[in-house]
Amino acid sequence: MVINRDEYLNQLVQRRHSPYVKIVTGVRRCGKSYLLKNLYRDWLRSQGVRDEQVIVVELDDDRFEDQRDRKALREYVEDRAPDEATQYYVILDEIQMVDAFEGAVISLNNHPNYDVYITGSNSKFLSRDISARFKDRGTEIRVHPLSYREFYEAYAGDKRFALQEYLTYGGMPHLFDEPDEASKMRYLEGLISQTYLSDVVERNDVRLPEEMAALFDVLCSTTGSLVSTRGLAGTLQAERHVKITDDTVYTYIKHLEDAFLFERARRYDIKGKGYLKTPAKYYPEDVGLRNARINFRQNDIGFGIENVVYNELRRRGYAVDVGMLECRERNEEGRQVYKQREVDFVARLGSREYYVQVMDRVPSGRHGENEYESLRKVPGSFRKLAVVNSPFKEYVNEDGILVISLEEFLLNPGSLDL
Repeated sequence: MVINRDEYLNQLVQRRHSPYVKIVTGVRRCGKSYLLKNLYRDWLRSQGVRDEQVIVVELDDDRFEDQRDRKALREYVEDRAPDEATQYYVILDEIQMVDAFEGAVISLNNHPNYDVYITGSNSKFLSRDISARFKDRGTEIRVHPLSYREFYEAYAGDKRFALQEYLTYGGMPHLFDEPDEASKMRYLEGLISQTYLSDVVERNDVRLPEEMAALFDVLCSTTGSLVSTRGLAGTLQAERHVKITDDTVYTYIKHLEDAFLFERARRYDIKGKGYLKTPAKYYPEDVGLRNARINFRQNDIGFGIENVVYNELRRRGYAVDVGMLECRERNEEGRQVYKQREVDFVARLGSREYYVQVMDRVPSGRHGENEYESLRKVPGSFRKLAVVNSPFKEYVNEDGILVISLEEFLLNPGSLDL
């Protein structure tokens, strides 16, 4: 099955022949190698590039065991790219298998006729400072699991059920190879325990692997909730009987973030125009991974929807925060009181700014109207949206709020500006 990843393919095409090392990052099994070795290679062929001009080194394959030495790797590539008048494309897959790989990669990239691409699949390679390690010689292309639009295009079943399956199992590309629901569940559960967690533990020399796994579970179960390191440590002790310090929780969260398994959304004071230190929200990179760690419970679908919307905004390149508003309102006795209201997401890209509220159903009646109140209170003329997990035609209500279905929001790349 061919799964189109046009967004990332276009980024590779745009950076072709640039003087930088192309660094393809992302959580393991999200499709980085497929993007380079299949989609990009096919595109190069369509441009007349011959197969012998594309040098692929799969360093996790035993056939390339000898090339895991950086000097041997460089010599291997140079032996296969001898003609200085020919353009070569060098794809180094799982580059973290080579110790001190940065020097070897930069050395290869210094060849004027080598276009170098690298990818890797563990926390050492995937850490957020990977571009900094190459200083001004690398450019990063961040790959995510399948967006819903990519998933929908590849989905072979009844399209009416595509969204429900995506909300349940997420967008890891290999799920299309699993024949049934039980297999999908086993795949995701194994991916977390046997791949992600073991890799983070190994690469960061984690002394308390069981505590790390318990923290992973708690972060999944608290998706969409404000949490602090102190609160997480307390939850682990009270509910899991795990003793762990605030500092250790903070360190372990950083390890999980560095491996692209979670992202932190900070609280932003909308009126005060500043960030609040604590608490924050943590969103898993993929909703299917989250669901696998909470045993696919369906009683908190709203948080799963919120997770999907957050990931979609980040995938589109927006910086995303959790909005906080402190307002003076009258209570039932008619007295003025201060009340904190929350806007699920404040999304920014350049000069554009959007306020997004996520809902499980279209608000109705007096209680339903209150669900719009946080958006109503936001000052200024920036666009406000309510994303609702119900099928309907989008509309703008009397308060100027765009009310749009979750599926339309996810399928339409221009949905923020409808």
